[in-house]
Amino acid sequence: MQNMDETGYNKVIYCYVEEQKDALNKLISRYNEGNAIHIISSVVESCEGNILYCLCDIITNYIDENKKQEPEILFVTDIKTLYNIVDSLYSYIFKDIIYINQDNVKEFNNGLDIDEFINYFLNIQRSKLHASFMRRFWKLKNCIKPNDFIEFLYELGQLDIENKKDIVRLWCCFCKILLHEPRYNKLEKDNFIYRLSIYSVLMILDKKADYTNMYLSEILKNDKAKPENMYFIYQQFKRTSFIKQAVMDKKSNSMINELYDKSYNSYIDNYKKYFNKIPYTERDKNLVMVMTVQFLNATHAPTQTIIERIKVLLSLGKKIVLINTTEFCLINGYLPLYGINSGTVWKGYNDIREITVGENVIPFLQIPDDLVISYRLQMLVSIINKFKPYYILSIGNGSILADLCGNIIPCAAMSIVFSSVPQTKNKMKILGRKINGKEKELYKNDDIIESRFTFELKQQKKHYSRKDKNLPKNAFILVIVGTRLQFDITNDFMEMLTKACNAGCYVVFAGIMDNYKSLMEDYPVVSANSLFTGYCDDILALMEICDLYVNPKRLGGGFSVIEAFAKGKPGVYLKSGDVYTAGGEDFAVNDFDEMSEKILQYKNDKDYYNKMSGLAKERAKLMTSSTEAIEDIDRQICQRIEAKYW
Repeated sequence: MQNMDETGYNKVIYCYVEEQKDALNKLISRYNEGNAIHIISSVVESCEGNILYCLCDIITNYIDENKKQEPEILFVTDIKTLYNIVDSLYSYIFKDIIYINQDNVKEFNNGLDIDEFINYFLNIQRSKLHASFMRRFWKLKNCIKPNDFIEFLYELGQLDIENKKDIVRLWCCFCKILLHEPRYNKLEKDNFIYRLSIYSVLMILDKKADYTNMYLSEILKNDKAKPENMYFIYQQFKRTSFIKQAVMDKKSNSMINELYDKSYNSYIDNYKKYFNKIPYTERDKNLVMVMTVQFLNATHAPTQTIIERIKVLLSLGKKIVLINTTEFCLINGYLPLYGINSGTVWKGYNDIREITVGENVIPFLQIPDDLVISYRLQMLVSIINKFKPYYILSIGNGSILADLCGNIIPCAAMSIVFSSVPQTKNKMKILGRKINGKEKELYKNDDIIESRFTFELKQQKKHYSRKDKNLPKNAFILVIVGTRLQFDITNDFMEMLTKACNAGCYVVFAGIMDNYKSLMEDYPVVSANSLFTGYCDDILALMEICDLYVNPKRLGGGFSVIEAFAKGKPGVYLKSGDVYTAGGEDFAVNDFDEMSEKILQYKNDKDYYNKMSGLAKERAKLMTSSTEAIEDIDRQICQRIEAKYW
């Protein structure tokens, strides 16, 4: 073995070879300066021809190396069988795995005793806690009870693995070892939920679309997946996509839509007797059934949107029946999924039949979240036949119950993410802006209702000084607002903020951002010039003492930009998502480089700032004028019902 000076090296290279020939010598000369090179020769013989011993030695060396620091570690071999299995099992722990051809004739010929190997792998882990969780995961291979997987994956999620790079690598490595389990392939159908569990951990930790697609494909091809399972996964992946928890590509999105289609079509086939159309001549023209997948209180932005629309419809003389279907991230139909989220449900709503909106009391039903979809459908069909509403207004994202009920009376869908076309089987899709050319072609068979998404802002109840919030008195303060900042704020965005802070700006993060402290460790300039205020229940009061609204790349956030504009604070954001749709073109930029330049223009050019402040107030006035916008939507729906539907 050759040891370089191991203080301050850039890389560590482990060479497991039979002989040191020209190919290896050339590689050593390429990496010689500033790196530590370890050469282990006559590998097959020293391991008695047993690849298990070699794999154990490799992982031991890796873990020992990481006790000192976390260098980039490369693996080199001239043994083809060793290269193949290291590339399969250890790809996460090595920066690169290199095969060099030295005309080697010696190979490992025996198989791998996976049980013995896993036992060794677990016994040498530095973290006893993670080793115990890995052992639990391994033992689940013979389990077919979903509840055992729910418990394990939930507890695993509490360990906060994603923020520990070395632990992530070892967990991904362990999952690849589990996938190498020979019995795993023999018991393909019996191990369906086990296989999903492994794929889901890799999907979240590895952040590659490949495992996302393996997970989704596993469900689509397996006859054990029922309609409620497919809809459960559809709901979970909507959230996963929204918060960027896993990487998805076109194939992923296509499979997610396929899961929804299969689930929807199955319910249509199995419950045909429920879908009897009620003609509009038999329905109450003044009655609208509002359906949503989640309803909490006015501090919850989507609920605030629903309440606002109901208030306007009531002011127009409409009667309203409100249904909370509790479909958001529902638990019924559970399949193993790491990072699962269960939607918040206020159980107290289960026991009430009326709810007050403004000065009005309206009929209300919250469907218990422990009911399966088929039972929920039966309840809704009964209510529809009792009230006979003129149409359903589905407010939210992806309600299969609203889609199914749209076969009884017409349903128009309005997404909470109003900058995008709602995902629904119903033809009437309400878009909070003008449709573009690409969308016209994509949705040519649908009935798109173009509208203006408006906001009803919460009344400001407080007034702060900068001293009250421990903010610098004379700084130019940027404010970033969101309930998912830990997912929305990327490294590119933080690099942009670093430039702004270097130029004299100060940053306020307001909302939910569980990773604030750990993120600031990587960005000391922003750390020294920022404050995390946590959730603020009076955003207008906070906007009043800040100077500029700044938005990361995300889908949501429409409320917050209008709250800033209402206080005369300009904004800067990219040309995508709800903030762009709500705030308009005047404040948009193409990329983060342009964003940093625009921030400094606001900071240094007072006349420009005052001009844009005036435009912000005008935009806020337009986007908080709800009556005209909702009246237009209602008119368009009613016209379509008589002309196109039934």
